[in-house]
Order: sequence, then C-alpha cells, then structure tokens
Amino acid sequence: MRGTYVVGSLIGDGQYGSVYECVGPFDQTYALKMFRPANRDYNTVKLEWSVEMKRLESFRHPNIVYIHDAFEVNHLFYIALERCDTSLRRVMGQPFPDPLFFEYVRQLLVALSYIHDNGLVHADLHGGNVLISQGASHPLVKITDFGVAHQLEGQYWFRPQVANPKILTPELITAGYTTRQSDLYQLGLLMFRMHTGQSAMPEGVAQPDLPRLIAEGVPRQAAEGLGTPVGNVIAKLLRRRDAYRYQSAREIWDDLRQLSIAATTGKSQPQR
Repeated sequence: MRGTYVVGSLIGDGQYGSVYECVGPFDQTYALKMFRPANRDYNTVKLEWSVEMKRLESFRHPNIVYIHDAFEVNHLFYIALERCDTSLRRVMGQPFPDPLFFEYVRQLLVALSYIHDNGLVHADLHGGNVLISQGASHPLVKITDFGVAHQLEGQYWFRPQVANPKILTPELITAGYTTRQSDLYQLGLLMFRMHTGQSAMPEGVAQPDLPRLIAEGVPRQAAEGLGTPVGNVIAKLLRRRDAYRYQSAREIWDDLRQLSIAATTGKSQPQR
C-alpha cells in the first residue's frame, strides 16, 4: 500500500466485488475495487485479485482503466483504479448523436484491438464496464473489470467460469465456449443501445427466456430491422455463428469509417 485510503460512497456492485469512491495519498480521488469473498476460500479470491492486478499492470493503454495500487487489508483484497466521471450504462437511454456514437465506438474498437492483439478475451463487455471521462467536451472511453477475462495463450476459445446472463453470446449458450468474436457480439449489443436508445432484446423478457431468444437470433433480427447502414454493421456483429461475424475490430472500423466521416463533416451524411 502506497499510503492511506479513505473509503467513501459505493459506485458499483457486482457478483464478486464492489467499487467505492475513495481519497488516497495527496488527496487524489480513486475508484477502489474490493474483491468480495462470496463464500469462496481465501486463496481463490487472492488468485482472482492477483490475476486482475497483473493484467491491469500489463495492459497500459489510454482506453483501459489505469491501476495505481493494489493491497490486502484484513484478508480483503483491493485495487485502486483511476476515477472516471461516469459509465456508459448511466448515459445510455436515448439515441446518441452521430458524432458521439462513432467516437465512442471508435475508442472501444481501439481498446478491443489492443486487448485481442495481446491474446485476451474480455468476456464481460457491458455498459457498466465501460467508463467515460470528459464526456461533455472530449470523451475518453475506458474498458475496466478484467475479472472474468481470459488469456487465450494460442487457443481460439475458452470456457468461462462466470457469465453475465444479460450479455450471453450464442456460442456460449449452444456450445459453451467464448472467443474474440464474443467480445464483438457484446460490442454489437452496446452499439445497438447507443444507436437506438433501446435494447436489442424485447423489453420485459424474463431472464430464463434470454438464452432461447439469443440462440434464435432475436438481437440480430432487431438490428436488421433498423434498415440503416449502422444497423447493418450491428447485425453482422450479432450473427449467431461467430465465424460469420467480423473477425477483428479493424474490420468493423473499415465499414464504419466513412459513415463516421459523413456524420462528423455533415457531407453526404448517410441515412442512420
């Protein structure tokens, strides 16, 4: 520990951890992530903390949240992270203006390209794990929470121990595996919500019904129903077969770049 941390209000809460606002050395504000035991043994929680700490230390990138410190106190494990202004989850709800939509997506693609080039699958890409700073002027988008991420180490898939039921991918439901294209599927879900202000899944669907609707391709059908160039890109991201999706973040930007330029300059702006 590099100094004293004074814990403040709760920022976010997950299955195995909570994030608090805190003030650390030199009165610097941080986001302090505490790893919750959740009926797991000490060594299991310690390993989870150690793995995420090492990943964040290794993956230094402008679009990945920055780790400042990590320590253990009274058999609980903590990571002090940079404090961002808000999360994507908190600002979604209405369609984003075109320039803002494309800039958020561009930065997410940059981050995913870096993560994938380093052999990692994030596997938990949702609005709460995308943080934003300087949103009113020059937004800076950062991916956080690598708790269920997996190092591929030469393999193309893995079987995750934990999966978020709200962002399940078809291949995880039908075959039990996750790939880089699974991250791109989850990106497609985020893009749909940013683009339309709505979920790609029907509102009010009971959680037990989600796997069936995902396996049937309902999110892809919703994107195709938009009938717009952006909707077509999202639909390709949401295809049921991971082999038929985009194969890299760079491919996605190749298709989005001209749409982004038109939205930014106002010249020959395509139909949304």
